[in-house]
Amino acid sequence: MHALPETKERALVVMNEELKIQVEPWESDSDTCVIRLDRVVATSPEYFSTAEEAADSPLGKKLVAIDGLEAVLMQDKVVTLLKPVDGSDWQPMVDQASELIRQHFEEFDRVVSERSRDMNEDEKALFIEIQNLLNSDLNPMVAAHGGFIEVVDVKDNDLFIHMGGGCQGCGMAAVTLRQGVETLIRQKVPSIRNIHDATDHQAGENPYYAN
Repeated sequence: MHALPETKERALVVMNEELKIQVEPWESDSDTCVIRLDRVVATSPEYFSTAEEAADSPLGKKLVAIDGLEAVLMQDKVVTLLKPVDGSDWQPMVDQASELIRQHFEEFDRVVSERSRDMNEDEKALFIEIQNLLNSDLNPMVAAHGGFIEVVDVKDNDLFIHMGGGCQGCGMAAVTLRQGVETLIRQKVPSIRNIHDATDHQAGENPYYAN
């Protein structure tokens, strides 16, 4: 039997408002490390061993890219990291995973705090999932024209988005919404029912191309 970590630093606790991350102590020859949260990270089991498998999971994609990890399992409020028994030491991987999880929920809390209406847990999960999807798949391209697309609300299974910057007042905004945003979201998040453009395009002063 191998000794458990001697110091409490191995049982990491990070507090960020309502978020708590606790890493369970591991044995020196263990091929798994369990991270427990007080927030739901996945409503159903999600297992990733490659970035391609995690393409639809913003957090999973970041975790599976950690050097030395073999796979990641996310379920309910638990993230399980897996590595070869004779692989790298756990500590650097645990530190990096904990920071990525903290950043994930910190961004989630930031965007949710900007909303005046309280969302339930399912709505909050859809909110951050879709915003991360937009950030990774569409906003880099839209940013080239001085714009951005953001989620402003999720009510039941209806999505409300806002197109800002160069997108506001853009004559192509409706086409961009229909062909780009709507297509992407319906492919990746089929549970969304209706997608509404909450942008006031009449207020736009810098349509499409940035100066």
